[in-house]
Amino acid sequence: MRPRDWAGPEVAALDAEPWSMPFAGTMRPFGLMAMIRLTWAAAFLPTASGAAGLAYAIAADDAARHSSTFVVFNCIAIALGVSMAGYVLVSPARLLRLAAPAVTLLVLYFSVVMVTLGVWSAGPDLAVVALAYIEAPLFAFYMLRLRWAVVHAAFLLGCFGVVLGTQDGWSSPWQAWLFAAANIIGTGVVMGQIAARSNELATSEHEARVELAELNHTLEDRVESQVAEIERLSGLRRFLSSQVADVVLAEDSAELSKPHRARIAVFFCDLRGFTAFTNGAEPEEVVEVLGDYYSAVGGLLQRYEATVGDYAGDGIMAYFGDPVPRDDAALAAVAMSAELGNTMSGVVAGWQRRGYDLDYGVGLAFGYATLGIVGFDGRYDYKPVGGVVNLAARLCARAGPREVLLDHATHAETDEVHASSPVPDLDLKGYGSAVRAYLLGAG
Repeated sequence: MRPRDWAGPEVAALDAEPWSMPFAGTMRPFGLMAMIRLTWAAAFLPTASGAAGLAYAIAADDAARHSSTFVVFNCIAIALGVSMAGYVLVSPARLLRLAAPAVTLLVLYFSVVMVTLGVWSAGPDLAVVALAYIEAPLFAFYMLRLRWAVVHAAFLLGCFGVVLGTQDGWSSPWQAWLFAAANIIGTGVVMGQIAARSNELATSEHEARVELAELNHTLEDRVESQVAEIERLSGLRRFLSSQVADVVLAEDSAELSKPHRARIAVFFCDLRGFTAFTNGAEPEEVVEVLGDYYSAVGGLLQRYEATVGDYAGDGIMAYFGDPVPRDDAALAAVAMSAELGNTMSGVVAGWQRRGYDLDYGVGLAFGYATLGIVGFDGRYDYKPVGGVVNLAARLCARAGPREVLLDHATHAETDEVHASSPVPDLDLKGYGSAVRAYLLGAG
């Protein structure tokens, strides 16, 4: 544990752990930084006291009852303070927290024994040394739980009583003991009040750290789960139209699943001569042709932000205006179909060079449809249903090679931008009367 690490995440994580180390019941729960500051203060007191005592022993010369022992006592006090400071500097954070109660008890009781040795070696002529007795209770009543602080104070007064009772020369030893007891108890009461408040704050801080750690852990789990879910859902782009996948990822899937009406432009495209081609071609050739076809049409569908409704064999159905509404749905469908002519011309020329008698045709219709989730358990698709879909399919079936047939609604929406001319009314399967249609780019 280095000073620069004392405010790092490791400390926060340690403070959030339960207060359950050895002898935990004897000491109030402190945060690691509070314990470090208290240990620094505890290291300073014996170091400063020992240095002052050593200077006092030199100045007082032979005034101490046992001069050499008194010098040794002060040297040990200095060594104790330096050792405590070194312990804080070199110990890992976890060890500092784990060993805090045990080390605190050891230092507090050892310091009482050491002060008792110092008072005894100083003797009654240097009675002022007995002031050192006040140091340990200051820390005991602050750091230990009340009953353990009282036990420590009783041990200290007992040690002082032993010195007073076994060493002659002390004037009014009983009164001296009472004076020490009154000061220690009085100091203990004050420190106990401070410690109680400190304990409340420390407990609140500890509980807050535990709660924060739990929240962080929960948040980390949720973030990890959501990232995994997003990655999984992002894979939907490989299987769904990008517009549908975007709605699902935007958490609008509940709205998406509800049947609703929307005005859309429907695009149908299939290949002319594909059935005859498949009857005589090798499977690898069929797959290659479909790859060229899907790549050409699919690239335009993505660029024009069309929603792919279905594709099977050589048939592709897409639509504009849902799930993302757009006012230019018909214009977008016609513009894409017009550009498709340039894209597919090179593809068809390549097929014909290889001897494949293939071409394409397109049907467009514009109107209202009902859209929603259809399918069965284990397989659902988002599709438009309605007459506009059927009409686009029928127009596609009647379109000649490289022709784009439009219904009247599409023509009315786009004629000012993309020219189209009427064709003779068409008798379409499923329609009781002839249907008006228009050929894109003619006239």
